[in-house]
Amino acid sequence: MLLRQGSVLVAHPRNHLREHPNSVVLVTESTPNSTMGLLLNKPSGATLQELMRQKNVDWPWPTPVYAGGDVNPTALVMLHTTEFSSSNTMYVGNNLAISSDNLMLEKLEMGAHPHWYRMFLGCMGWMPIDLAQEIKRSNAPWLMLDTPSLKLIQSAENKTWRRAIDECSQNTFADYF
Repeated sequence: MLLRQGSVLVAHPRNHLREHPNSVVLVTESTPNSTMGLLLNKPSGATLQELMRQKNVDWPWPTPVYAGGDVNPTALVMLHTTEFSSSNTMYVGNNLAISSDNLMLEKLEMGAHPHWYRMFLGCMGWMPIDLAQEIKRSNAPWLMLDTPSLKLIQSAENKTWRRAIDECSQNTFADYF
């Protein structure tokens, strides 16, 4: 199952998935071999201030870090607007990119940061058969929003799922899986 990079998977209102209730996942990469994404609305409990302190960097703000998924859960990933780039930046569509390297942290420390960003630990990942089985296993389908708004992506975690459901209901391009 090949999903469009930059699209969003939304847990159907009837499908309160045990693993990821009210999940909203931004698809960051989709190939015939795998699909990767970031779970947008799950706080990790960590802050960027704590993580930077571990790298001996003084970061004065308690910027929240989100749990992007269970794949490589200690890797720090920044979802951000595209005017910023680093040595390991990949564009994902909708004027968004992801970066994951030490240079992005150095840039942040020096005050060079994107207009908008959100930090994540880990990501979600599926092999094609795993994604198909997860979708089949659920009691109701996932919803897919092909072109989510930036407002949805940037919304607070407690509003993300509701906003995604609203966009799906207003968008004739929302698909069921």
